[in-house]
Amino acid sequence: MVKLTRTTWLLFACALIILILIALFTYKPLVDEATSSIFGRNVYSADGQIGQVADPDYVINLPQDHGSHALFDIEWWYLTANLRDIEGNPYGLQWTLFRFRNPSAPVNNEASEISTWHNDQMFMAHASVHSLQDHWFSEKFARGGVGNAEVSSFPFTLAIDDWSWVNTINTSGLLPAALNFSAVGKSKQNSTITASLNLQQTGPFVLHGDNGYSIKSNAGHASHYYSAPFIDIAGKLVISTQGAPQKEVEVSGQAWFDQEWTSQLLDDNTLGWDWVSLHLDSGEKVMAFRMRLNDQKDYITGSYMDAAGKQTTLLPSDLDLRPVNTTIVREKEFPLKWRLSIPSKSIDITITSIKDDQYNDASIPYYEGMVRIEGSHRGEGFIELTGY
Repeated sequence: MVKLTRTTWLLFACALIILILIALFTYKPLVDEATSSIFGRNVYSADGQIGQVADPDYVINLPQDHGSHALFDIEWWYLTANLRDIEGNPYGLQWTLFRFRNPSAPVNNEASEISTWHNDQMFMAHASVHSLQDHWFSEKFARGGVGNAEVSSFPFTLAIDDWSWVNTINTSGLLPAALNFSAVGKSKQNSTITASLNLQQTGPFVLHGDNGYSIKSNAGHASHYYSAPFIDIAGKLVISTQGAPQKEVEVSGQAWFDQEWTSQLLDDNTLGWDWVSLHLDSGEKVMAFRMRLNDQKDYITGSYMDAAGKQTTLLPSDLDLRPVNTTIVREKEFPLKWRLSIPSKSIDITITSIKDDQYNDASIPYYEGMVRIEGSHRGEGFIELTGY
């Protein structure tokens, strides 16, 4: 074995540092301007360089479309869940994997190059768990092609580092699946939560809009969008806090999964969006979406599903979604109580956040949390508020 001198080790270390710096500065950072504004204003501007555009004639085909659509600029696989422990205490859970296309990345058509750093795909993931008292949240970033993030089939898998969603019967289907992730405490220091959950589908997939072609604005910007709103979820949350015994919490409840991909979601007139997914006690499901636009009428749309899963697309003339009052959270004013009416379905409800501070203070901050439903119907669900 050759004995290396101190000088040789120093030269080796310097060379390694130089190589790392070259790698960092040769490629775009993982959180660039377009990515960092995804949940705020001007998300992937439709006026800029864009990828493949949503096609009104395209019909979503499952299970194939569970996979990645790499020619589109942005895509997400997104789960929210309303959980309760054996004592009835509520927990809210969110897990999301985002994929971004970086059009400036140097992609070589040779397979050996695409599978390495010459790759135009980037990934970000968020994991959040709320109890009424505490909040755990973490985020991860990865570049495509180097093994840190994965969207694959047989079995269908979504993964980034040690977070994973894996089909449990070794098929290309989304469900049934096992979801595993961890997150760090935001309300308490030196606390972590580890989630190990099983998901079972109890109803059909739903294609929003026209066979999954979902219009998002008065200008006609659109995405391909489907949901799995009928999911039973159960498993274990393990809470580890420094100086306290480890706590295991058995939880169960109902979940909602979305997958959406687009290259023309918003433009320079967009202020942000508001979204709710609702589980009514009657077994019905509702998705409602409001795009807030500058100097224009807000664009509101949605979907109604009866207890058997039959879907009705809700056009702007079919529903009314408006805030009732606002609350200051983290020095920002958020509408945390809403009224939703769908006259054709005899639905007239209020939607209220069950905990004021459900703010994800991430690199891309936004509000995401549990709601309760009262009025003509009762139930529970989730709300997302962006651009405030």
